[in-house]
Amino acid sequence: MQMMSNAAYIQTELPNLTLSEGITEKIAALCDSLIATKRDVISELFELSEVSESSTSPAEIKKRVERIMQWLWETILEMNEVVQSLQTASEANVQFFGSWLLVAESATNILNPFNRAAEAADALQRPQP
Repeated sequence: MQMMSNAAYIQTELPNLTLSEGITEKIAALCDSLIATKRDVISELFELSEVSESSTSPAEIKKRVERIMQWLWETILEMNEVVQSLQTASEANVQFFGSWLLVAESATNILNPFNRAAEAADALQRPQP
């Protein structure tokens, strides 16, 4: 949910910012990815809930959890690339600092729940005593 809310926030603030050439498209694509990943993950979580209640094997559950974490990780990497591009642009020209700050703060807001999800996924994968 954090991905979706931060993507919406970025999209709302984007018109108010000065952006370097080509970065608007990267930020827009990132917002689309954040929203799509949220949608995919939520759908997969509902399916995971259903399969975990059935007699599905632990291997199937593990596979689904790994898929969710892979989707999240791919979007995190994309977000990192955009943050890095914005940081480079803002170092070259201070007028781009606002756009870097917007996306970097949103990235932090997204990374915190991602880290909790990764910890939960790791705990789920460990053998239970």
